[in-house]
Amino acid sequence: MMLQTDPSRRKAAVITVLLISISAIPLLTRSRNLAWSKNAIPATTTKSVAAPAPSFKRPADPQALIAFRNRLLAEQRDGQQHGVYIESLRSSEPVAAWNEQMLFNPASVLKLATSLVALDKLGADYRFRTEFRATGEVDARTGTLNGDLILLSGGDPSFSITDARNAGDALRQMGIRRVNGSLVVVGSFTCNHNSQTDISAGVFRRQSRIPFRDNTRFEAGKAAFASAKLLLTIESDTLLHILREQNAHSVNAMADQLGEDIGGVAALKEFLTGKLGLPEHEVFIMRASGLEINRLTPRGTVQILRALLDWLSSHGYKPEDVMPVAGVEYSTLAGRFTEPEFTGSVIAKTGTLTETDSGAAALSGVMMTRRYGPLLFVIYNMAEGRGVHQLKREQDKFLKDLMDELGGPLALASRPESDQPYLLQSRLIK
Repeated sequence: MMLQTDPSRRKAAVITVLLISISAIPLLTRSRNLAWSKNAIPATTTKSVAAPAPSFKRPADPQALIAFRNRLLAEQRDGQQHGVYIESLRSSEPVAAWNEQMLFNPASVLKLATSLVALDKLGADYRFRTEFRATGEVDARTGTLNGDLILLSGGDPSFSITDARNAGDALRQMGIRRVNGSLVVVGSFTCNHNSQTDISAGVFRRQSRIPFRDNTRFEAGKAAFASAKLLLTIESDTLLHILREQNAHSVNAMADQLGEDIGGVAALKEFLTGKLGLPEHEVFIMRASGLEINRLTPRGTVQILRALLDWLSSHGYKPEDVMPVAGVEYSTLAGRFTEPEFTGSVIAKTGTLTETDSGAAALSGVMMTRRYGPLLFVIYNMAEGRGVHQLKREQDKFLKDLMDELGGPLALASRPESDQPYLLQSRLIK
C-alpha cells in the first residue's frame, strides 16, 4: 500500500532541505577552494615520498639519540610523532637522524623561514614607514583638522604604543588637537602586536589621544591618498633588529605581518620550493608565524636554517643576530641550558603549540661542540595531547648529552653585564 503524504508537510520538508543545502555552500566552497582544505592537510605521520638524496649517508645513531628515543618510547609515545636531524655546519655531514623525512608541525620554528625570505627580499637594513596625511585644512584657532587623518600603513610589524603616542604628540605640536572627520587606515596595520587591523586602529586612536568625530574607515588602495598632505612619518628600526625581537620572543603578529609584506604564504612557499629546492609535498604553510597547521620535514628545516645562516654570513652577520642565545638573554629560551658549562652554547628558535595537532614542541638552531664545531639541528616532538613541558625537558637533555658525547659544549657568548633587553628604536620624521 502506498503511503499518502500531506502536501503541506511535503512542501515544508523540501524547504528544509533547501535551507540546509544553501547554508552548507560557504563551508563547501571554503573547503574546496582554499589551500588549507582539511583533505589537503598532510598528517604529521605522513612520510615524504621522495627518496633520500644519493649523497645522504645515514649516520650511526649517537648514544644520546638512542637514549632520547628510548625515553620517549618508555613513556608510551608514538615513535612516528617525533623527528630529529642534525648535521655539521662546516661539512654538511649528518650526525643524527630519526624520522628526518617525516612531516611535522614546525610551530614557530617556521619563523626562521619567514626571516630568511624577508631578509632576501627586503635586506637587513630595511625600515618600514607609516605615514600620516591629512585631507583637509587645520583651523589654527581651534586646533581642528577639518577633514580626515590618513594612516598610510607600510606594513610595519613593530609599530608600538610608544609610536602611537609619539605620533599623537607630534600632531599636537603641529597644532592638531582634534579631527573633524575619520581616522582612515590604508593597508594592513599592526599595532602593539595585534594582528587585526581594526583592533590595531582602535589601539592607535586611544594611545594617540587625538579625538575623532567619526568612526574609523579602512581602505586598501594607497593611490587615492597619494596627494593628501604629508604630516609626519614613523620609521621603524631595521628589519634585522625586528627579526631579532620577533624570534627571541616568538611574536606571532610580527611574523604574520612580515608574511604579508613579502607576498603572503604563497610567496613563502614559492621561495622554499623554487629557490631552496624543497619538494612541493614537503612544504605546507598556513600562517607565516607558525600558528595553526603547517608542515615541514626535519631535513627540510635544516636546509632552511643553513640558507638563513649562509645569508647572514655573506652579509657580515651572525646567527645570534636573528636568534636568541640560550642561558644568556631573556627570550623563549629563558631557563633552558642555564648550567655554566652549557650557557651560550645553543642559539635557537623555539616552537610551541598547545592545542593544534594535539600540541607540539619544536627547537631548531645551532649548537657548539668541541669536537665537531657548530652543528645545525632540529627536533620536532608532537605532544599527542599530553602537554609540551616534559618534551622540552627531553629536548634539552638530548642536546646536552649529545654535546657531551661530541667532546663537550663550546660557549659562543657569556651573560651580558646588563640583563636589560634591546628595545626597538623607531624614529619620527616630520
